[in-house]
Amino acid sequence: MKLIQKLIKKKESIKESFFKSVIYRIITIFLGMLVILAVTGDALAAFSIGFATETVQFIYYFFYEAIWTHYHDKRLRIKIERTRKVDIKLDFDLLKEISFEFSQTDTYIKEPYESIISFFENLLQNENLAEIQEEIQRDKKYFELKHKDRRFMQ
Repeated sequence: MKLIQKLIKKKESIKESFFKSVIYRIITIFLGMLVILAVTGDALAAFSIGFATETVQFIYYFFYEAIWTHYHDKRLRIKIERTRKVDIKLDFDLLKEISFEFSQTDTYIKEPYESIISFFENLLQNENLAEIQEEIQRDKKYFELKHKDRRFMQ
């Protein structure tokens, strides 16, 4: 469930970084101008230098934040890939619970939807899970019905 939330947040992180940068820079523009005005006593110089300096710092901060977010996401993807290679033993009740929880999930992005469908299909293809396939099939159908007319964000 946390993986799905991370995928959804990824799309929001660039926008969030941009708006965070804008708000921070608006505040620092005024603070910078006040400091320059206090030192020079010249309002035009305070405005010019303060605005130019903060504009450059705004651009720098935005790219810094975007690169940092990319680095964080890359580390998360590597961690997920490593986790996939771990042999996990699950009991039938837990698998049924996961299946039910996924059937209740409301996705707005295509990738998590496809991941959940793939999860259901893999469970249904697993011969060792024959005794719970009826519940899994029911949950998969419910999930598909819930998303039947969904137009996913790109």
